[in-house]
Amino acid sequence: MVGDSVSAYVKELDDRYVLPTYRRQPLEIVGAEGTEVVGSDGRRYLDFVNGLSVSNFGHCHPAVVEAVREQVGRLIHCSNLYYTAPQAEVARRLSQMAGGGRVFFGNSGAEANEAAIKIARKHGRDKGKMVVVTLEGSFHGRTMATLSATGQPDKMIDFAPALQTFRHVAIDDEAALTDAFRKGDVAALLLEPVAGESGVQLISESFLRFGQSLCRDTGALFMVDEVQTGLGRCGAAFAYQRFGLEPDVITVAKSLAGGLPIGAVIARNEAEGVLGLGDHGSTFGGGPVVAAAALAVLNLIAADGLFETVETLGARLESWLHELTLAGAAGDVRRLGLMAAVDLNSKDAHAVVDAARAEGILLNATSSDTLRMLPALIVSEEEIDRVGRFLIRYVVEESEKS
Repeated sequence: MVGDSVSAYVKELDDRYVLPTYRRQPLEIVGAEGTEVVGSDGRRYLDFVNGLSVSNFGHCHPAVVEAVREQVGRLIHCSNLYYTAPQAEVARRLSQMAGGGRVFFGNSGAEANEAAIKIARKHGRDKGKMVVVTLEGSFHGRTMATLSATGQPDKMIDFAPALQTFRHVAIDDEAALTDAFRKGDVAALLLEPVAGESGVQLISESFLRFGQSLCRDTGALFMVDEVQTGLGRCGAAFAYQRFGLEPDVITVAKSLAGGLPIGAVIARNEAEGVLGLGDHGSTFGGGPVVAAAALAVLNLIAADGLFETVETLGARLESWLHELTLAGAAGDVRRLGLMAAVDLNSKDAHAVVDAARAEGILLNATSSDTLRMLPALIVSEEEIDRVGRFLIRYVVEESEKS
């Protein structure tokens, strides 16, 4: 297929030496800049996968590159046995964005959620409260604890039994959530403001507020997983702020360091004082280089008008997706900020991904029915229109021909 570009040497090495845990697309990426990546054949691709919402300000943003270049020549690593200014400054900035709290740094979203789960368990232990409630269809990571927290049983089949201190309830089912709290053993409620990995499943504001109220009434911690939704993606510093929520624990990762590995948990209110000396740790978490990159990203998030721009661009993308619905080629369209998905009626989503790649566009299918789009926050209207026109042509017009 046109758009497939992998050198025989790299494919041979990958097939021989890399564990086959990823369903690779036939594209070898050798470079990237802004909203585009470059294949090994020199072809440029408009990237609406965006590193799974990691490169929110585009690939190799000059401010991030310069921050990393300057820091890597001065101090790469010294371990968390010592103080470093970049880490302390990132903690301050995250605390301010969240309205207060203290920060622990790891290397990924799964690690951030692991830390949140440990906070919940220690907070509830003396009261006999050890259960963490999460939502069906949620995704919190692939470690044993975060996989147990994840509300997708198919991902646990080969690794069962799951840890037994998790309960899952359906999205927007207040009765089920109430029942999950009925035994009085719940340490925390952990949820995503938008369930991104399962196809941008939106959660109602009333349900989010109900969950927070349940936690306040029972003494459980209200914990929000902002690994994918945070840091501008949903038109706010954190998506929960769009609903007026006040979580006790917030987890972030993905886009925080502009492409370098970092995760962070922000502990607020009662959660702030739970972990003490020796309770948790990370060799590389919040190291000088990734922290310098994160400071550059946080400066970009603070730019005037960013959130309004994200909402305007998201609405433009959503209007194209609704065109598919109006043509009968798609069903539900879901969006918050620049996080969008559409359920297709007439085309297999994986086939659409292949066809898009052949035309120099990278899209992501979260299932055979659902396309998810996570363009960079610096995407242009013209680039959104290019993707919209492709979808109309391939999903609608070609389906009508057949």
